[in-house]
Amino acid sequence: MKKYYDIIIVGSGAGGGTVAQALIPLVKKGLKVAILEQGPHYPHSYYTQREIEMMRLFRFNGAWPVTSGEITIAAGQGVGGSTLMYTGVSFRLPASVVHEWNVPGLTIEDLNPRFERIEKDINVITPSEKITNENNQLFKKGCESLGWPVKKIPLNIKNCEQMGFCNLGCSSGSKQGTLEVQIPEAIKHGVHLIPNCEVLRISEKKIHAKVQKTPKGTLQGPWKPGNVTIAAKIIVLAAGSPGTSGLLLKSGFQKKLPRIGRDITLHPAMTLYGVYPKPIINYRGFPKTFYTDQFSESHDYYIETAFYYPFVSSRHLGLWGKDLVETMSKYNQLMTVLILNHDTTIPENRISIGRKGAVCVHYRLSKKVINSLCHAQIQSARLFFEAGCDQVIMPCASSPVIHRDKNDLESLKSLIQTRNFIPIKTPVSSAHPQGGCCMGETTEESVTNSWGQVHGYPWLFVADASLFPKSAHVNPYLTVMALADRVAEGITHSQSDDL
Repeated sequence: MKKYYDIIIVGSGAGGGTVAQALIPLVKKGLKVAILEQGPHYPHSYYTQREIEMMRLFRFNGAWPVTSGEITIAAGQGVGGSTLMYTGVSFRLPASVVHEWNVPGLTIEDLNPRFERIEKDINVITPSEKITNENNQLFKKGCESLGWPVKKIPLNIKNCEQMGFCNLGCSSGSKQGTLEVQIPEAIKHGVHLIPNCEVLRISEKKIHAKVQKTPKGTLQGPWKPGNVTIAAKIIVLAAGSPGTSGLLLKSGFQKKLPRIGRDITLHPAMTLYGVYPKPIINYRGFPKTFYTDQFSESHDYYIETAFYYPFVSSRHLGLWGKDLVETMSKYNQLMTVLILNHDTTIPENRISIGRKGAVCVHYRLSKKVINSLCHAQIQSARLFFEAGCDQVIMPCASSPVIHRDKNDLESLKSLIQTRNFIPIKTPVSSAHPQGGCCMGETTEESVTNSWGQVHGYPWLFVADASLFPKSAHVNPYLTVMALADRVAEGITHSQSDDL
């Protein structure tokens, strides 16, 4: 099967969905634009809120392992990409990070109007008390007792029903990801959506792909199963950091662009737990409404509120046997926080293609990251105890279950130490793969320019978190959308002369 389009977008997440919406003016002028999505198109009725069933929304069931085994990555597969199962956190990229990136032509003055416009489009709000459950309230109490700043997390939600299952898909459509906002708008104006379409490789203005059968319970796409070759004047890659870098590597672009797959960061995260003396409302209401940046500058991490489901929680606890059974029996008493580390790029961490053609993420936790995660456990333990918890579970403690009689800082420091951090055994995860096709001026230091155009290939663009030269420090989705909007603007200008 052969197809022709003016513009093809590979991926439908924060980057691909935003590009599709931003190209609507070109569609109105007659250009043919399509989105290719490897995953299915899920209807709202698909989201059953059953944890095991909803692991289908993720690649590798939500635990894509890096080659070292030290960390697992959660990445979405479906129309909407990872915005299907994120919590709608919509931070702006800090001006300090833009300065740190030091990409010529990319300024906070350019990004701020895009942030403002996108925030309105996806309904970014400050969470109200109505959706702030007890888990979040206790976080606020603990931070305030310690004298730490407590800030509200900006969220892109609308008419939230407070079911609490954001990370398993939003059955009400309240979470305003690309499946709810950008993609429907793009389709309405003539952009074609092709789900279940795996792109195998790209060549000069061509895409070689395979359409899979439509999984049961998902929406049918317009193309029949089989191999397809698509000719396109412009190709935009927005398949996520591992996906975009992997596709370029499979297609041989590293011969002229040696930085493909390099400069990656993951925001290593740990979910930590305290046990409150009585049941609290933790899994209903919105899971994430507060954070503190008390240790962002000094120790490279945020502490955010969070809450997860039984199977994921049992893994994050890092416990075994009797301790695990006893702690999970108190599931409705658990208070939870998420540690989000601002990691830095190191040469060893990269994306490659394995012997069998699979995308491999090579990543080892640096000593700096491990020190940061252990410091975060000490401070989180203090927070839990100040909030009223009787005990805390810290994976890097000599004895992971710590009781209130050890709640002073010196005791916590003696119990929680880096020597107890055992790679692979200590549960660390990521939902924010970044880098691999970073922006810059030359092929020696980067893969694209500041407008996402791949060096030496005027028909090829990148529009996802692959563009980040370093960690964004904050949850990256709004930044991805702003950069994707910028990429689409550059494409629009390049096409104006042809219309």
